[in-house]
Amino acid sequence: MSEQKEEYAPEVCCHCEGLGCLYCNKLGTVMVLQPSQKCKHCDGDCCIYCGYTGWEHPLRE
Repeated sequence: MSEQKEEYAPEVCCHCEGLGCLYCNKLGTVMVLQPSQKCKHCDGDCCIYCGYTGWEHPLRE
């Protein structure tokens, strides 16, 4: 049985639109589980469920 490796890729932080903020560690991007999807709770408008990044399953650093 083979295990699939989870892949993450950088996506622009929806909270700061790439300028850098507390939620993206001032990078402007967050690592998101692929395939990337906007948060189903806020549709990318940022909420507690997406860690204010706007993305489903952001990598918590």
